[in-house]
Amino acid sequence: SSGNSDGLEVGMIVAWTLVTDPSDSYLECNGQSVDNSKYPKLYALMHNVPDYRGVFLRGLGGNSATLGELQGDAIRNITGTISITSPNNGDFQLFGEETTSSGALGLNNYTYRRMSSDSDRSGNTPSAFSFDASRVVPTASENRPINKAVRYFIKAK
Repeated sequence: SSGNSDGLEVGMIVAWTLVTDPSDSYLECNGQSVDNSKYPKLYALMHNVPDYRGVFLRGLGGNSATLGELQGDAIRNITGTISITSPNNGDFQLFGEETTSSGALGLNNYTYRRMSSDSDRSGNTPSAFSFDASRVVPTASENRPINKAVRYFIKAK
């Protein structure tokens, strides 16, 4: 037993929603070293508290990393297609009825010219294809779920 009335064992993590710190029975999970003389029970478990600033905590299992390991960010694959079909005479029409794009892919800065000769199709290609994830998902400078910030503390004594 921890000897305190809160019922938490030394080493348990709590989410704290206030700017002010809880009692000195808790240390913020910011990687700081544990004082052996002040927190001997926690020191017996770890010499530094974990650093949980700016990361999400995730239950062990499924696609999680091993216990305590920092797992890098990732997203699900984003796909799209561009379909260009040729009319019977072999000339390609771009961005017309025979050209479609979907998902994150698009056609930009296209040129459209029906060729009079099957041997010259140089004008029938787009000058740029584009990939833009924001066409299908919200984007930011990081990958993240909907969230609210909290401060993590560890029961130290």
